[in-house]
Amino acid sequence: MQFERFLLNDVLIDTQKMSVKVEGSWLPLEHKQLSLIKLLIENAPEPVSRDEIINQLWPNLIVSDNSVSQLVAQIRKTLSDTSKEPKFIKTVPRVGYQCIAVVADAPTFLERGKTPQQNVPFNWLFCGVLVGFLIACIVFFDVNLFKHEHKIKYVSRLTSSPGAEVYLNFSPNGRYLAYSQIVTGESQYDLVVHDLQTNTSHTIKSSRYSEQAPSWSEDGNWLVYYRYSPFSCEIRAVSVHNAIELWRLNRDMALLECNSAHNPQTIIWDHLNTLFVNEVDSGKKVLVKYNINKLKDNGLELSERKVVVEASEYDLFEGEIIYLSEGVWYKAKINNQGDLESSEEIDVQGKPYFGFSNNSFFSVGSDLELHFLGQNSATLYQPYGEISEISIDRNKGLIAHTEGKAEVNLYEYSTLSKQFTAISSNARIDTHASISLDGMQTAYVSEAAHAALQIEEVEIWLKHRYKSSPSLLTKLPKNDKPKLLLFSPNGEYLAVLSESNTLFIINTFSKTPRSVIKENSTLENIYWSNDGKSLHFKTVEDGRLQFWRHDIANSSNYLLPGSSQEYIPLMNKNDSFRAYLSDVEGYLFNALGGEVPLQQLSHSLQLYKPAIYDGGIYYVVRQGHQLSLYNYQIKGQHNHFVSDIGLHLYNVNAALSLSTNYDGSYIIMNRVENLEKDIVLHEFTLD
Repeated sequence: MQFERFLLNDVLIDTQKMSVKVEGSWLPLEHKQLSLIKLLIENAPEPVSRDEIINQLWPNLIVSDNSVSQLVAQIRKTLSDTSKEPKFIKTVPRVGYQCIAVVADAPTFLERGKTPQQNVPFNWLFCGVLVGFLIACIVFFDVNLFKHEHKIKYVSRLTSSPGAEVYLNFSPNGRYLAYSQIVTGESQYDLVVHDLQTNTSHTIKSSRYSEQAPSWSEDGNWLVYYRYSPFSCEIRAVSVHNAIELWRLNRDMALLECNSAHNPQTIIWDHLNTLFVNEVDSGKKVLVKYNINKLKDNGLELSERKVVVEASEYDLFEGEIIYLSEGVWYKAKINNQGDLESSEEIDVQGKPYFGFSNNSFFSVGSDLELHFLGQNSATLYQPYGEISEISIDRNKGLIAHTEGKAEVNLYEYSTLSKQFTAISSNARIDTHASISLDGMQTAYVSEAAHAALQIEEVEIWLKHRYKSSPSLLTKLPKNDKPKLLLFSPNGEYLAVLSESNTLFIINTFSKTPRSVIKENSTLENIYWSNDGKSLHFKTVEDGRLQFWRHDIANSSNYLLPGSSQEYIPLMNKNDSFRAYLSDVEGYLFNALGGEVPLQQLSHSLQLYKPAIYDGGIYYVVRQGHQLSLYNYQIKGQHNHFVSDIGLHLYNVNAALSLSTNYDGSYIIMNRVENLEKDIVLHEFTLD
């Protein structure tokens, strides 16, 4: 068949126009999307492996599986397709993707005009009209006649103390809710259990350590949890077989060493006496399975370590698992040996948890939503602030969740005054700050602290050093939320890279954004020329590297000759360079001579983006919960402690970073303050 114009089911694809007609509307298609569609059609009905897709679409390039997943997700979104009930592209677990659509040549204009008209007998027509009328009446008088409405009923707020209560976990019998609590002004978490029967809370562990993320054994006789100190981490267990008033006196024991540089994840102890924990293996987070052996002296011992899957977050329920790998959520079956038997992508906004069955799941974030596989989702509850996690008692239909907020503010630090000065309002979340080379201007992204449906834009603000208040620079749609701001050397222009990979340029005087390149997933290596008159970037087209120069004066893009980019010093690089963080990490680790352990340095740089200036590098190191700012001075090869900048108590899902001017005399940084999280209890109902 010809691939100029063809039908994919009822969708018309025109490769010459690079567009697709879906439900009467023409939508654009990228070249990579068309190439993948053609590859899947040519191999149908056989599936095409991810490796083959990478070899065909990105020859001679090293790319991750995530690039393929994103490309498939983009095509599905354009075709109004889903991974749950695919009509066009089917995910074949452990293999790749398969075209399941019917492919045909597109009808010509004459063929469409010659479509015969069918004659419908009058009696059939009359019956059809009558049936339609009756159905319309039923729907009109009772639209909810054939469906249940899922609701949750507010029960109570379980905590209301200043500080945060997080890492929630119901006991198997539903009587107890374990959590970690940190009181405002303190720097360590305590381990607390709330008795829902007596409505009282009991502190189980309170020490100079930080006890976090408690979890129950399947029989409810053990609590396992993380214990953190500034330089160590252990997973420990305490017996809770007796009265709750005595639990704080019971002997606990160490089960496993963990990595103190990483935040704790859920520990799962199932009915087979198997322990699932999150560990770091070769620099990546993986889900690991252990067998638990109960000793004669009432002790515990772990054996038979096995890596299950690369995953940074996860949830298990009745032989199935939801897990996050390379930014994509998956759902799979897991057998008793810890092997995944099938896997499929999940389209979900926020963090998912299994619901009351393995065919449903909840998601949390700006609201609490319920999803059924193959059906629409429903919003159950909109909180004050954010919901960061939930725990479910499936026996009684109870849902406990965190609810609250944290302030993410911007501060300026001067090396002359050695003082921190707030430069943004604590009423909003301000991130991605960038300071001009002369230190006179600071730009940053500002969002509403609480989700608001009526707010459809993200703001960029500009603060001048000698003006008391910042001013609004511009507004962008939410789907173009900035992830990188970059001043030109003269400070007249601001380059903005959005999460949709659209590159904008904003004149700081006219304040009007202008797009340079739109929604290109291969866009990277963005930097200004030394004179500030042009912006350089790199893309990939048909597997070939292309290097571009955008001329500010005439607003045009020019393709540069050659297949390699000029040498870019580390100081001129940024997050748009794929290996930027690893380059900074490698340089600092070698320069410091192992003063900071590699995993601790790596995690700290991911938590807080470093800032490079002419004479050195500013970076943050996390030790336990404490965050400390350091300045590595290249000329004297001296690592200088600058100041403690606060505590990292909980992941608030905000981008934290440093920015500095040319000589490093001024630093702009985020600080997370006033973390407040309470526990709210709901009951799930069916009306």
